[in-house]
Amino acid sequence: MAFAGNVDELALLQTVRLKKQVTAEVLAAHLGVSVSSGQAALAALVEQGKAVSSDGGVALTDKGFAELSDQLDAERVSIDEDSIADLFEQFGPLDETLSKLLEDPDADGFLDALIGIDRKAQNLFDDVSAFVPRLSRYQDLFAEALEKIKGGSLAWATAGNIDSYATVWREMRAELGGASGN
Repeated sequence: MAFAGNVDELALLQTVRLKKQVTAEVLAAHLGVSVSSGQAALAALVEQGKAVSSDGGVALTDKGFAELSDQLDAERVSIDEDSIADLFEQFGPLDETLSKLLEDPDADGFLDALIGIDRKAQNLFDDVSAFVPRLSRYQDLFAEALEKIKGGSLAWATAGNIDSYATVWREMRAELGGASGN
């Protein structure tokens, strides 16, 4: 459902929750919208009492968390529980492999191994996106992070303050776990 700034409200609320606090610039990059759309969406959340400005960003209020919970519950009703649970189970081994790989991004063969994991994960994420379409944006975020890593910027592998591969993976894990009821 379109919200202020033509941003999907569920995606907006979930992004703020997962990141704990966001700026319009971070939101815009994460959701693939303009900064002005991000600003309008965050301003509307604050105006509605669903978020509060703090430390240069916006964080959810209890009202925002309640709205998010209601919207996630409504989304889960439309998801085939068995299929999404199967996808979450398939995600587990990839998650374990990636976690080990990300322990040492400077290791020989890191990039090739990451590309291999990414290739396997994208097939899984195609299926996830079929069940939960709003999650398709994560595939773009993975691709953007991977391209920056290929370009030599290893910060895009693990940095926590950007949509690095590890950050996006952690968020996908949370999204997939929530959708599957785990």
